Amino acid sequence: MDCCGNRSKKEVLMGSISNRYLRSASNVILILILVALVPVSIAAQESDSDSVNQSGTTIGLSAVYSPNSFEAWGKIQNSRSFSLKGQFWFSEFQFENFSARLGSEIIITQHLKYPVNGIDGPRDQRLGFGIIPLNVLTPIGNGKVKPFTFFSAGLLFLNDKLPAGDGASMNYLLNLGTGIEFQTTSRTVLQIGYNLQHLSNANSALLNPGIDYHNFFFTLIFL
Repeated sequence: MDCCGNRSKKEVLMGSISNRYLRSASNVILILILVALVPVSIAAQESDSDSVNQSGTTIGLSAVYSPNSFEAWGKIQNSRSFSLKGQFWFSEFQFENFSARLGSEIIITQHLKYPVNGIDGPRDQRLGFGIIPLNVLTPIGNGKVKPFTFFSAGLLFLNDKLPAGDGASMNYLLNLGTGIEFQTTSRTVLQIGYNLQHLSNANSALLNPGIDYHNFFFTLIFL
């Protein structure tokens, strides 16, 4: 911005790009939510006596640690991350042998350190918070101990641009994982597992190296 308060062409261009990708990301998240709800809505209308649609909110607390990142979709290697998340599960649907839970998460805090050059050497760090509006978990089996898979998508807001300079402070998250669930008491469920996480700004900034994490998580759900 110059001395007269006029925005430079670069600022106008970056603002346009950021707005475009923000709208695109919002649309993608909305579509994913609708897609996840379609089979539930269809099956809920079936008259089959084996179908059960349970509603009611349960909450959980999850700790996630990544010892390192790797080069795949993202390019930054050897980044470490820790996050603490609150979970909200709104409904669970069962139809014959298929079961799905729908929920959301709030990232209370996320702390990550990454090599400035993307490989090794001196590190920079970021703190952030975020929201994951779509979280779909599919349990396998009906016992007190059962495996599960899940997919989630959301947004992460950092205290500074990642990477510094021409990166972005708002980034997008995609998670795909698996784990084991234990019914510990009549009121609590314990989950442990692993997931792949992709973090990037979806090319909303000049630089978008992205980070792919190996995540290990521990979750306690209160029924």
